[in-house]
Parts: sequence; C-alpha cells; structure tokens
Amino acid sequence: LSIRRQRQMCIRDRYTRFRNNTILVIIGNIGSKLMSFIMLPFYTRWLPIEGYGTVDIINIYVSFLIGVVTCAIAESVFIFPKGQPVEKQKEYLNSGLLFMIISFVITLCAFMLIKFVCDGENIQNSFVDNIWMIYSILTTSALQQLVQQFTRSIDKIKVYSIAGVVLTGLTIVFSFIFIPRWGVAGYVVAMSLANVATVIYSLIASNSYTYLEFRYANIISCRKMLSYSMPLVPNNIMWWLVSALNRPVMEIYLGMEAIGLFAVANKFPSVFSSVFAMFAVSWQISVMEEYGKDGYSQFFNKVFRIVILLMILASCLISILSPLIISVFANENYYESWRFVPVLSLSSVFMAISGMAGSNFSATKESKYFFYSSVWGALAAVIANIIFIPRIGTMGACLSVALSFLVMSLSRCFYCWRHVKINNILRIMLSLAGNIIIIMLTLSSLYISFKIVGYCLFFIFILYVNGDVLKQVFNVIKTKI
Repeated sequence: LSIRRQRQMCIRDRYTRFRNNTILVIIGNIGSKLMSFIMLPFYTRWLPIEGYGTVDIINIYVSFLIGVVTCAIAESVFIFPKGQPVEKQKEYLNSGLLFMIISFVITLCAFMLIKFVCDGENIQNSFVDNIWMIYSILTTSALQQLVQQFTRSIDKIKVYSIAGVVLTGLTIVFSFIFIPRWGVAGYVVAMSLANVATVIYSLIASNSYTYLEFRYANIISCRKMLSYSMPLVPNNIMWWLVSALNRPVMEIYLGMEAIGLFAVANKFPSVFSSVFAMFAVSWQISVMEEYGKDGYSQFFNKVFRIVILLMILASCLISILSPLIISVFANENYYESWRFVPVLSLSSVFMAISGMAGSNFSATKESKYFFYSSVWGALAAVIANIIFIPRIGTMGACLSVALSFLVMSLSRCFYCWRHVKINNILRIMLSLAGNIIIIMLTLSSLYISFKIVGYCLFFIFILYVNGDVLKQVFNVIKTKI
C-alpha cells in the first residue's frame, strides 16, 4: 500500500509541477503575446498597409538572423546551467554572453560591408533599406532571450514571468510615444528600448548580475554549449523557410501591401500559437524532468491529446469568427485579410503537433531530429511558395505555410515514435478533418444558415471523436471541486 501511495503521490506531483510551471510561464508571456493583438488597431491606424508590411518583414529578417548570428546559444544557456553548481552556472552564462558579443561585432562589420556594396551598386530591397533597424532589434532581442533563458535555468520562474509583463508594458508605452511620430522607425525604437529595459530588470530582479564575471568565460564551456546549439541553427533556418520565406517571395511577386495584409491576418492565429508556445516552455521543463520515468508515455499522450484538441477547437472558432475579428481589431483598409485567417489558423494546429512531438528531442538531447524534421518542412515550403504564390497570390502563401507545417509535424511524429508511441492517431486525424471542413465552410459562398448548421454538426463531431479526452478532463475538474 505504501508503495502504491508513493506512486500516486509521484504522479500527482508530476501534474502539479507541470500545472504550476505552466501558470507562471503564462503569466509572464500572456501580456507580450496579447500585446500584438491589443495594439493591432493602433498599428493599423498609425501605419499604412505598406508600412505594416515593412514592420513585418523587418521582424522576419530578425527571426532568421538571430539564430544564425548567435548560433542559438541562448538555448544552451537554458539547458546546461540547470541544476549545476553556481561556479558552473557562471561559466556557462559568461561564456555564452561573451560569444554573443563577439558575434554582434562581426555582424556589425558584415552589415557595414553589405550596405557599402549595395549603395555603390544602387541595390535596393527591404533588407538593405532597413538594415540598421534590423540590426537594432536583432542585438537587443538576442540579449533579452539569453538573459531570460538563464533566468529560467536557475529556477527564477517568477522573475521570468514578471519580465514578460515588463516587456509588454514598456513596448506599449514606447509604441504610443514613438510610432505616431516616426512610423516604422518609431516601432524599431520602441522594441529596442523595451528589450534593453527588460534585460536590466531581469538581471537585477533575479540577481543574475552577480553571475556576470567574464573571468569565468572559457572556451571549453563555450564549445560544450555550441555542440548542442549549433545543430539547432540549421533547424532554425529550416523553420524560417517554413514560416517566413513567403514574405520575400511575396515582396517580389505581390509587393509590400500584400505582406501587410498577410501580416494582419497572421496576427490572430499567432495569438493562440503564442499561447501554445508559452505552454511549451513549461511542457519542456516537465518533459525533461519526467522522461524515462514510469508512466511517462501515458503522461505524454494524455497531455498531447488535450492540447491538440484545444488547438483544433480554437482554430475552428477563429476561422468562423475571422470576418468579425478583423472588422473589430483592424482598420477597415485591412478587412480583406480575413480570408487568410482560417488557413493560417490550421497551420498553427500543425505547428502545435510538431512542438509537442519535438519536446522529446530536448529531453534526449538529440537536437539532430529537430534539423531532420525541419528539412522536410523547409523543402515543402520552398516548393509550395514557388508554385502557389505566383499563381494564387496571398492565399498561396497561406497554403504553403499550412502544408510545410503539416510535413514537419508528420516527420517529428515519426522520429518521436522511437522514444514514445503516440496513441489514438485515428481520432486525431478525424478531428483535423473536421477542422478542415469547418474552414472550407467559412471560405465558401454558402448561405449563412447552411454554414451555421455545418458548424454545429462538425463541432459535435469533433467533440464526439474526443469523448475519452473530455471525460478525463471532466473527471479531473470534478475531483478538484
């Protein structure tokens, strides 16, 4: 009996730690994720469609370069100091920080050379024209990520959470001050200042500044971290090809206005994708703590099913309400973008499947599988963008994102199977089919009455297929009450 009680307590503690970590991470990130949603009416009023497209493509270039320039070393600053003595934690932090500073200097020199050559050859594009804005957000965002990852690694989760609130609040304040005056440049100033202020807060509140002693930096620790993080760089590049290659292609074929419409449409699915990303932070912690223990497979599959069901239901709701959402939260000039929301919301579901399955690779420290799966997604993205965008425009960009995330999620589930078997595949596929049909109904020209009937039928179908999951959730709620 005592052994059975100990096992039950271990299982209860497993879910309790996971729940507590999730709540703290959500508190820290929900503001920053909702900020783009809350601020959208102001951004679309302050910036013309082309200007909003410029802001989006600046962020796209930053998302590509931040992993390449820093070799994704911030990921190692979370993994390696965790659970180590203070001396080792200082080694990892200072080695990572020094490496990042050297990378910034090299990047500065490279950008100066690129700008000089392009000005001499009269080459103009969105990268060259905004190169120093890109550099500003790149460097400040990379520093903010590194400090945040270290804060999380030394178990200062509350500071990590509050830092997200600080970043959100300062970004909003600076946006109101600078964007109406300076437009796109004001957006860059606001983001950069908010990042720097958040770095300062995190260092002081978590006492991480006491770890900053460059004499602890050494090549051995740096090599050890890079051996883990560098395989993630190609993965980040592949991920960028999956989610962001469409912007440069759209710039060539469709212009900045199309990017602006796409960016607005992508804000709404990205809100619940960001909520999943917040959840994934605590999920990663739980996976690393629980992997290899008794009952891990059951734990993984239960959470996997619940999360994917919630993502599918959210995708369906966002698809159905997309015309209303755009009309309420965006300037009327952007209304046409509602047609792209449903397909982009489906891609967020595939991204969640990919993220859940890939969490096992962090636990086993097999980062190569991130790369392998991302290669398949990137190949699908390149082919789909080249085929779809010139032929069907912005909707082609949406389809390419959904297709590439689908390919990536399938490949990660395949690699994940080596460690954990994913159960109830048929139920998941039927749920996704219901989601796709609801999206097709939304985009169709059927009468609204027919659409409403279809929505109700397929919502019921999705819930029926996942009756076992709903029963588990209700039992947990009933027990708590």
